[in-house]
Amino acid sequence: MAVLKKVTGESSGQLLELKDDSTIIGRAPDCSYILDAPGVSRRHFELRRSGDVYSVVDLHSRNLTYLNGKVLDPDKLYPVKPNDRIKVCEIEYVFYLSPPKESAVKPAADEIPVDERNDIGPLHTLDASRSSALASTIKPEIKLAAILDIARNLSSELKIDSLAPKILDSLMLLFPQAERGFLVLIEQETKKLIRKAFKYRPNKKLGIQATTFADEAPMSISRSIVNHVIGQKRAVLSQDAGNDQNLPTSASIADLKIRSVMCVPLLTPDGQVLGIIQLDTADRKQFMQDDLDVLAAVASQAAIAVQNATLHESVIQRERLDRDLKIAEQVQKRFLPQSVPKIAGWEFFAYYLPTYEVGGDYYDFVTLPGARVGVAVGDVSGKGVAAALMMAKFSGDTRFYMTTKESPDAAAIELNNALWAAGIDEKFITLSLSLLDTNTHVLQYCSAGHPPILLRRADGTVEELGEDISGFPLGIMPDTVYAQKEVTLHSGDVVVVYSDGVTDPRNMNEELYDTKENRRLLKRVAASAGGPEAVGKSILQDVREFSKGHSQTDDITLLCFGPVPK
Repeated sequence: MAVLKKVTGESSGQLLELKDDSTIIGRAPDCSYILDAPGVSRRHFELRRSGDVYSVVDLHSRNLTYLNGKVLDPDKLYPVKPNDRIKVCEIEYVFYLSPPKESAVKPAADEIPVDERNDIGPLHTLDASRSSALASTIKPEIKLAAILDIARNLSSELKIDSLAPKILDSLMLLFPQAERGFLVLIEQETKKLIRKAFKYRPNKKLGIQATTFADEAPMSISRSIVNHVIGQKRAVLSQDAGNDQNLPTSASIADLKIRSVMCVPLLTPDGQVLGIIQLDTADRKQFMQDDLDVLAAVASQAAIAVQNATLHESVIQRERLDRDLKIAEQVQKRFLPQSVPKIAGWEFFAYYLPTYEVGGDYYDFVTLPGARVGVAVGDVSGKGVAAALMMAKFSGDTRFYMTTKESPDAAAIELNNALWAAGIDEKFITLSLSLLDTNTHVLQYCSAGHPPILLRRADGTVEELGEDISGFPLGIMPDTVYAQKEVTLHSGDVVVVYSDGVTDPRNMNEELYDTKENRRLLKRVAASAGGPEAVGKSILQDVREFSKGHSQTDDITLLCFGPVPK
């Protein structure tokens, strides 16, 4: 079966099977293979099969399709042969009539297969003066011009996946004796060696020009050489690695058929090692000290270019993450009520502010038959994206069980079992669940480990509801039974339901806003006059004044409601 092999960009090495007579590649969901990369059109190009013949056609793409470096005219069929290269923006594919043979053990992603045998002793930069007769024939002024040209080209490239092959292309032209070139970077988090580019010079007997380079041959590299260069932060040169008296006998060097080798570290101005560049030969051609000096000069420029590209990609990734979080914030807000209930004789107030773009707090007003309203305030353990995803699922479950169960305690039991069955480790939810009958003014309430409800009576006294019947948070234990109580509300009463983001803000002295000793929230509720909105705004103002100058550390949710005086 014919395949396209992706050789640049993310998921390099991926094989696309050409099973059908028509294979379309682009960004659109209905394409045979989706290529979600900058500049790619919705339907960019197509591979067509007629018998055993394959052809490529550009589908009027905005940024063009290239076959072996030539631009394709839209709607025109171009036959493709094995090893032909199809390029889309910065992504390049190689065409094969059958999947190329891979090594027995395939590395993850672009992690390089390395020879693990550390049987090479200390490496030395060898003096090349004794082999002056074999010195490179390239004149110094040509090398200097090449270095300047490489530096100029690298300064304009800000994508590592495009930058790395360009570096090796330039080096293979600069060093005609080089048969293989590697550029390997250190993954900063895992410290693994990740292949970013590999070039080799095909055999002339195959009819391929010496200036043509490929990157599809099986690749291996001795870890001993790489480890030495990275550890010592120094370049190495060996003119005859197999017979060099300064190197111990090495099976890995023999297996890899390394004759002469140069390996230099990519060092930033502050001394950080980003990776290595290695060039080697397998015949009698040798590298000289002058060659090593030139390669080191190029490597210093390449290191700066790689560092700039890394920083640029970090900025792009951060911008993409910020954009995704902004969208997630908008989506999450859709799970929350878009307005408070409008019921004659009643007033409702709601406030929600996550710590980050998305949060784990949840609240809802659920309109039920019989002039009833379900009131829920939940707090998922933790913050950020994980808590927000859990909250999104929980919001739907809460509405379902509040609608199908007759009482808050029965709904809490079902919610707990559903969360336990989901099997989400180290996550639980505290929940205050109430059922308000706006005709009878009766409020039924239960608590799953949530802070108690505060009820400010019209005369200014404050009652705490739910602390004596609070059960385990949801998701802690299966088949937990929750209790409930009820209270009658009167004209001028205000019910306050909140998450611990209201009680836990800190001031500049790292003191908590509300503790069992100071009872600041309860006192504030008692001192606040007016209806639910006035009480809610009074609480928020007091919290802001107390925590001024200190960053928010938890999601804040505050609901207030009650019957308004007639």
